[in-house]
Amino acid sequence: MEVSFAVTKDNEVIRFNFQPAIIKFLLGLLLISHTACSADKNNDTGVVLPSLQTSQPNTSTTSSELCNNALYPATQGAAWVYTSTGGPSGTFNYSNSITAVRADGFTLTSQFADNTRTQEWACQPDGLKALQLGGGSAAGVSMQGMTADLTTSEVTGISLPKVIPSGMEWQYGLVLQGTVAMPGDQQSQSSGTYSVSMKELGRETVTVPAGTFEAVKIQSNSTVDIISAFAGIEVPIKFNGTTITWYAPGVGYVKSVENGDFGGTAFSATTELQSYSIP
Repeated sequence: MEVSFAVTKDNEVIRFNFQPAIIKFLLGLLLISHTACSADKNNDTGVVLPSLQTSQPNTSTTSSELCNNALYPATQGAAWVYTSTGGPSGTFNYSNSITAVRADGFTLTSQFADNTRTQEWACQPDGLKALQLGGGSAAGVSMQGMTADLTTSEVTGISLPKVIPSGMEWQYGLVLQGTVAMPGDQQSQSSGTYSVSMKELGRETVTVPAGTFEAVKIQSNSTVDIISAFAGIEVPIKFNGTTITWYAPGVGYVKSVENGDFGGTAFSATTELQSYSIP
């Protein structure tokens, strides 16, 4: 799959072709409520699940009162294994784990087949907030010859409220700045935003490989809007998607169904919890 953008400069049409790498990068942005990632592409057969590697606490702090959230156990050593299918990246597996807990936040580490990424979260009286896309202070994604390094310069709203009454709506957003480098040493200064509107849709019983859970159902409408300057021309890259996510109290994120459209190409990706360990 390839997506093309055409722009005009001095009566000359210049076309930019974006391979699936840029699409996978944008899909990674949509997983911000769970992890910031790039996926290792696999076939449906022979996919090996990562094993749970929970972190052993190296301090006396294993949890934080401020970080307590019924839908997201932010306890040091907590770990979850997921499988995602149906998206442009094919079938892939990854594990999330809480590798550090502080009084006002925690570190989420995501392990893939060939890379590890981290994401810092803040704990506030009104809930949990992801502070970045992952991979340190700058979110670096490298795949199929395309590398994107985007730094979070501003965070607004909340990722997961502490209390979610029926029908609640809330917002979350990031301001991004950095570079996108394409094959052939084409490097572009890039900036943009990632914004999400969320709403609680009720409670449902959900069955995944890890078990059957009574879960809170949340709908997220996400928009990635980035401007990259290639060959002196500003090229807009926009992506819209809708995700339904189920959170089980005391367990965390157990399932999501993500539907999106990029350049007129629709996709539907399902992610399910395979196993988990919460100290």
